Amino acid sequence: MTTAAFVVSAMVLALLAGASFVVLYQMYHVLKKARALLDDAGPRLVRALDHVSQAADDISGFGSTLEAEAQMLKPLFETASSVGRSIDRSGKWLMRASTLGAALGPALLSGLRSLFHRPARPKPTAAHSLPRIT
Repeated sequence: MTTAAFVVSAMVLALLAGASFVVLYQMYHVLKKARALLDDAGPRLVRALDHVSQAADDISGFGSTLEAEAQMLKPLFETASSVGRSIDRSGKWLMRASTLGAALGPALLSGLRSLFHRPARPKPTAAHSLPRIT
């Protein structure tokens, strides 16, 4: 029985070796194609990353330029802000002054009119226009 078991085990081993050879051969071709693909994609990926890096550098330079220009414009915006606050305060003062003028204006005008108003001369009536008898 040893011989029969040995023959059966040799046949099973040969079957497994044959099946594994096909699998190993297919795996070799898949890995070969994957390597070719990676060898082809590697330089393209490097070029793409170089372009991304260049774009990031350009954006960084643009940001630095904008920041420098914004620092130059900062005094202008601060001056505009202070002018805006002054206009706001002036507007509030004008609103209060107009409210006060609207409240006191009619009374002041009436007082001035009565102060400088001259009484009107009475118009001659028919009784005054009669001739005098002497």
